Amino acid sequence: MLKWLPALILPSLFAVVATAQEVSQSVRMYWLECDANRACIADINGFSATNSFLTFKLERSILPNAPVLVTVVPEHDMPEGARIGFDIPGVAGGISGVAGYIGPDNSTSFAEPVDSALVDAIRRGTSLTVTVDHGGSLGSQAYTVPLAGAVDALTIMDVVQQRLGRVDAAVARGAQPAESMSDLYPSEGEEMGGEDMGGIAGSDDESGDTHMEEGPNGSYVDLLYSESDLPDEVLMPGYRVADCGDLSGPLNEVGALLNRDQTARKTWLVPCKIGKANVAYYVVMHDPANGIHYEFFEFQLPPGHNKPDRMLVLNPVWLPDSNTMILTRHANINLNCGAYETHAWVPEGRYFELVEYREKKHCSGPQISPENFPVAWTIAEMGD
Repeated sequence: MLKWLPALILPSLFAVVATAQEVSQSVRMYWLECDANRACIADINGFSATNSFLTFKLERSILPNAPVLVTVVPEHDMPEGARIGFDIPGVAGGISGVAGYIGPDNSTSFAEPVDSALVDAIRRGTSLTVTVDHGGSLGSQAYTVPLAGAVDALTIMDVVQQRLGRVDAAVARGAQPAESMSDLYPSEGEEMGGEDMGGIAGSDDESGDTHMEEGPNGSYVDLLYSESDLPDEVLMPGYRVADCGDLSGPLNEVGALLNRDQTARKTWLVPCKIGKANVAYYVVMHDPANGIHYEFFEFQLPPGHNKPDRMLVLNPVWLPDSNTMILTRHANINLNCGAYETHAWVPEGRYFELVEYREKKHCSGPQISPENFPVAWTIAEMGD
C-alpha cells in the first residue's frame, strides 16, 4: 500500500499551509476546497443508469484523529435508515451502512477512521459504486462514482492539515503522534521528526528519505507541482517531443504523479495540456534494472483506427501492482461517452501493449461508467 509522501513536495501548497489561506483547485476529476481553518472537502458527481446524479464528498476537519467523512447526496429523496452500499470493483465489496441523520440538502455522512476498509478501498480503487435504497417506487439505485483524484485529494488534505508522517494521515501516514504538527520545512540533514537523515530531504537519489511503510526498496506515491521537483530527463520529453509548451501551468493546476514501486522503478505521469473534460499527460519511466535510461512511451490504438501511436494520453491511471495503464478519453463534460483503454506493460520489450479498447460513441442515453463502455476491440479476441 502506498502511504508515504516525502517531506519536500507540493511546494505550491506550502505557502497555503503557512498562511492558512484557502485552497480551491481541481485535482484530476475532483474539486478540492480547504478553508482558512484548514477544513477540507473534495467532491465529484456520480450517475445512475437513468442519469440521476449523486454528489460524493470526502470531508475532513483539522482536529487530530478526525475521521474522514464520506458523504453522499443523492438527487432523489433518501429516507432516514436507508441502506447504502459501497463497492469498489477489484478492491472491496459488500461495505454498507445505514443513513442516520439526513441533512437539509438530502445528505448523509459516514465517519470513517483513516484505516477503515472503505477509506483504504477509496485510496486504491479506480471507481466506486454507491447503492442507495430510496424506498418506494424508486427502489435501489446504483451510482457510479469515479475515484481518479480521490487519493490525490486526500494527500493534499494531509499536507494542508499538517498530518505528514502522523498516525492520523489519510495517505502520508507514519509513526508521529496525531497531536504533532508536521514540519513542512525540514532543515538540511533533518526529517520531520528531527532525526538525522544522512542527506537532503527529497534528493533525487533518495538516500536520505525515510519511508514510513517499506517493502523491498520502499514504495510511495508523490504529487509534484513544480518543474524543480522533476528531473531534467522527465521534463525534456515534454518540451522537445510532446510539444507541451510551458509545463508550469499544467503542473500548478493538477500536478505530476510519481509512483515508485517496490522494485525501485519510478513512473511519472506529467500533465501537458488541460482541456474541459480531459487532461493530456506524457509518461516517463526509470527502471534501475534497465540502467540509467529514462524511457518515454507511446501508446497504441486499435489497428482499425489507422493512426500512429500517441505520445500524449488522456487521464492515465497507473496500476503498478498489475503493470497496467488505464486511459480514459471523455468525449464531453458529462463524462458519458468516449473511450476506455487498458494497456499492459511488456517488460521484455519495454513497451505498453493495448489489450482492450472500450468505446461509447453516443453521448445520449443512460450514464455509463467508462470501464463499462461497450468493448470495441480486444487483443485476445481479434489479435494484433
